[in-house]
Amino acid sequence: MIVQDMIGCGRGVTIDDAIGRPLASIGERHMLPTIDSLEHYCVFLDLDGTLVEIEDRPEDVRIDEGTLRFIENLRDKVGRALALVSGRDIHVIDRLLYPLVLPVAGVHGLQRRDASGRLHTPVIDQSIVEAIAVEVETAFLAEPGVVIERKTGAVAIHFRLRPDFEKKCAALARKITRGRPELHLIKGKMVYEIRLHGNDKGAVIATFLEERPFKGRTPIFAGDDVTDEPGFVTVNARDGLSIKIGEDATAAKYRAANIVQLRNWLDGLSPGESAAPSKTAGMQ
Repeated sequence: MIVQDMIGCGRGVTIDDAIGRPLASIGERHMLPTIDSLEHYCVFLDLDGTLVEIEDRPEDVRIDEGTLRFIENLRDKVGRALALVSGRDIHVIDRLLYPLVLPVAGVHGLQRRDASGRLHTPVIDQSIVEAIAVEVETAFLAEPGVVIERKTGAVAIHFRLRPDFEKKCAALARKITRGRPELHLIKGKMVYEIRLHGNDKGAVIATFLEERPFKGRTPIFAGDDVTDEPGFVTVNARDGLSIKIGEDATAAKYRAANIVQLRNWLDGLSPGESAAPSKTAGMQ
């Protein structure tokens, strides 16, 4: 068993309601929208699986200098109206992006930092999460390769290194959440997450859109996992551009085949007149 300290999942729009039918053909599934520039747009991006590849262990993820420059340039092209909406803790995102500091939502919406740098976090009974973490760790104590993430408001059970343990992970997660309305269970990519109820990605994107510099702009949101679906629903409701990375069923209007295709598309869009000058020290 490997114990980590990272971050987790969302709630709000039910996943069954959020997910639409897959598009009809490979060509359609990989079609990205055609727009002239990023003028009047704001951008929301997931992190793992969207900006960087998913690793077997979350702590193995690194963001290279080229990706940092891409993120900084994109932020400046949209007049600083760029936010990350991730499953990780905000402090972990900041460490990965250093020296960049961006508006961000962590734990799939449980935490949020607005463009002014103000943190918005609900009161969380972390003792509930700690008790769950102990139960999960005990269950997998003798099982190498099952990665347990202890999080702010959540616990994730990763079985990427042990796909043969999926059924056991699912059974334990369902047992823990059964009859407990304060808990929410989500299955992501090779992971089951148990999270305290709170905002999901759709809710935090909606909140960002009420604030400067996002207010009045058309949202673009890209993500790769089921936890991104509420964000797609929110963006669709505002006539924005929702982009799913990969082949899974989704509510997103558009698709990218992979991280590289999404990045190339964003790189190829010209900035609008409101583009901000680049500052190598990041957002202050």
